Amino acid sequence: MKIAVIGAGSSGLVTLKFLLDSFSAEDIVCFEKTHSMRGCWGDQRPDFVSTSTKYTTQFSCFRKWLPDVTPEQNFEEFYRGAEFGDYLESFAAHFNLKERIRFGVELTHLERADHDWELTLAENADEERLTFDAVFLCTGLVNQKVSFGSIPIPATENPEGIRNATVVVVGGGESAADVANYLAKPEHNNTVFLSLRSGIRVSPRYHPIRGVPSDFLRNRLLLSFDKGIRNWFGERFVTFRIRYNLLLARWFPPRQASREPDDQAQKLRREWDLKLKARAKGRLFNVFHNKSDDFLDAVAEKRLHIIGPPIDENWTHYFDFDQSTTLQLSPDMLVFSSGYRSLLTDLSAGIIHLKDFYRGCVHIDTHNLFLIGFARPIIGNIPSISEIQARYTVGVLSGKYALPTALKEKRNEAWESLCAEYGTINTENVYPVEQFPYCDILAREMGIMPTLASVRSLSAWLKIMLAPASTAHYMDDYFEAQWIKRQKVYTPGILIALLVLMRILGYPLRLINRVRNIHKTRA
Repeated sequence: MKIAVIGAGSSGLVTLKFLLDSFSAEDIVCFEKTHSMRGCWGDQRPDFVSTSTKYTTQFSCFRKWLPDVTPEQNFEEFYRGAEFGDYLESFAAHFNLKERIRFGVELTHLERADHDWELTLAENADEERLTFDAVFLCTGLVNQKVSFGSIPIPATENPEGIRNATVVVVGGGESAADVANYLAKPEHNNTVFLSLRSGIRVSPRYHPIRGVPSDFLRNRLLLSFDKGIRNWFGERFVTFRIRYNLLLARWFPPRQASREPDDQAQKLRREWDLKLKARAKGRLFNVFHNKSDDFLDAVAEKRLHIIGPPIDENWTHYFDFDQSTTLQLSPDMLVFSSGYRSLLTDLSAGIIHLKDFYRGCVHIDTHNLFLIGFARPIIGNIPSISEIQARYTVGVLSGKYALPTALKEKRNEAWESLCAEYGTINTENVYPVEQFPYCDILAREMGIMPTLASVRSLSAWLKIMLAPASTAHYMDDYFEAQWIKRQKVYTPGILIALLVLMRILGYPLRLINRVRNIHKTRA
């Protein structure tokens, strides 16, 4: 069987690793259009701080930065600068992946050829067509490139050279917030505006409870609640957290430095945090979260100004954020960071679409075309999702896992549910998911979900339920009970007790609702 992997970033590398575990190396080739394995965010400027910790982003099959590493590699820290690229290179070297990669080769077209796939590949000025029995597309989503009129638009990935300018950054995601915050640093002497079309969910990088990274409080006990209940309580807690973050810090003392005093800048930060949340209009947990919350400090210090969308096509007149008045600006530059898009329709001349894939990763008609890394988490990280997708799809191809029966019907049902749940997101372009609930769906189909029966240890199972959620919890070939025991629990005991109580009370409430629904049906 001839197998092609397209892309050698985090999604392509982990897919290549699992393929080499199941198939002959001679039958597998990976094509990467660049000359690097560092992926789309493996090379960043030195002061870059990601929103994904080393603890939660690492692959379960390659846990390099964990509690048993040297002190200077703090497993609780966020990736900085080019560290994630270093991690990917170490991963590739450990599993001898580089010898299966052809660098400088770009996929320009794919089409169906009977039961196989024909790829058109470009290398320098040359083109070749090759046919494969199976193809794994691991290119993921690409940053939207926008060109408008004659206004110069610098690349959002490289804002270092912008100085002494009036700049409008367009977009509300983490990339836009990070770029706007960088450009607004005092030493750059820029006047910076962040143009938003709607409210956004800003999650704190460090949570006021215990002062740990926010994702350290997302454990499996919390995620076991019905999503509607989680969102109802979550939205109210977010408001409480924004207004009373200093009070939370006193109730649940942070493990590291104390919080800054509640001065005027902090009050202004809270005002904007609440304003951005309010404009999300009840969709707080169905829009992409922004954990690059440092930009709020720049807003509070009046180095960065949030405005609404443009009014005219020349990008010189804008609404204010409340859309009550208009502003006239004379930007020297526009920096577009307005989201990501899929290249599937471009590569296939409009034949292949995201909705053609079961769970966003297995083509429903052919079962030999796979997507890895195209699912974008509302909150979470793509590499961890890619790891589970790679495990699942390679298992489907090898015959280890069977696809569900009535696949098209289940795909249609899942797609309709996805579109209804994320009504403000263009699901034709982006496949939005909740990270671990989505991963758990695939894990159940693979039979690797952790349960008390499968873990066979009450203490280990409790750790899995209460410690930060991780792909290392799945009962696959890389599950290590000893590693689970070394995990730390960061959620305070009083909150755990509250979650357990809510869980217990939830059972009779669900039973009552079920009985009511039965009576309604009979009536």
